[in-house]
Amino acid sequence: MKTYLRIYRWSMQMKLHMALYTFVTIFLKAVCSLLQGVNSLPIMDIATMWLVSLVFAMIESAIYPENSSCTKGRTLAWAVVANLCFIGGAWMFGWFAELPLRGKIILVVFLEMGLAMMRFGDQFVLKMDSAQLTKELKQYQKKI
Repeated sequence: MKTYLRIYRWSMQMKLHMALYTFVTIFLKAVCSLLQGVNSLPIMDIATMWLVSLVFAMIESAIYPENSSCTKGRTLAWAVVANLCFIGGAWMFGWFAELPLRGKIILVVFLEMGLAMMRFGDQFVLKMDSAQLTKELKQYQKKI
């Protein structure tokens, strides 16, 4: 039962990140398409965006297993894999092939900013929340 619960907890966390990455890639594709006068998204683009996000989220969970510390090596590995997955996926599947070079550069800048915000949120904000909850729990335990 412990193994099942551990796998279940892992999959729930991994799927949360997968969903976030999928949403952002689909959103960016939709915005780019709308700016070009196209008001539909190919199903294959959506499917491959989901697949790339799934693969990255699974690799991400291997780089940062539950309760792991944030080291420079892990962060570097995570950033390299993220760029390979999303830039490689966009190139391999042609998600943004119709964009001019300047548009592709802007998308890469957005990718880097989004990845930085994701790492910041995972490593610092969530840990600050956890520390605050621990502090409040200790205060509550003292009252009892």
